[in-house]
Amino acid sequence: MSSGYMIFSDLPKSILRPLGVDEVAAIIGVSRSTMIRLVKNSPLPKSAFCRPKSTSTPGARSMVRPAACPMAYFDVTTGPLLSIQMRRRMIQQIGRILHGSAPNEVFEADGLRIDLPLSISQAVYRMAALAVAESEVMADPRIRDGLPVLRGTRIGVYEIADLCRAETDEYILEQFPSLTRSRLEHATLYAKAHPISRRVGGSDRPRPPGIRTHVITTKLLS
Repeated sequence: MSSGYMIFSDLPKSILRPLGVDEVAAIIGVSRSTMIRLVKNSPLPKSAFCRPKSTSTPGARSMVRPAACPMAYFDVTTGPLLSIQMRRRMIQQIGRILHGSAPNEVFEADGLRIDLPLSISQAVYRMAALAVAESEVMADPRIRDGLPVLRGTRIGVYEIADLCRAETDEYILEQFPSLTRSRLEHATLYAKAHPISRRVGGSDRPRPPGIRTHVITTKLLS
């Protein structure tokens, strides 16, 4: 196995926690609706989910354990190429690898060669990216009424994420020279993982108090 592969022990503790549907969708690179279908219909084991401690309400939205991210990533990227039986078998094997009861190595069976270490490493890399994105965002009631901003600036993370959907990176960096391309990527990832509550429905996490929507101007963001 390549020494360049990432494993679970490489992750910061901040991401090793129950994750919401939006967070997992951002990690594995799918839409929220796709992630919801995955939760309902995929062969992920029941042990991959947990109910938030803050509620005991029957039917409350489940949270996803961190070990489920490599399973879900494999199911989305490689699962469609396999039979349902082999998909279940590989997801179970990933679970055993993550719990240390099976070696992290390429799986070969029935003429197939499946690179589980690579798939796990790619999922772990994406989890680490979200952890970095979260560390670069702060919310202070003394700064723009608690609107989440990129650390060390007054630039709203959701506003930058919106700009990234409408403008090129080059244009944004020209307008805001204090930013970097990686910070734009982190802002986009954070906004996808922690969306502001929708008019209909909402995200898995409560909307932070005091968040307001502002018109984006250079004066406001600088």
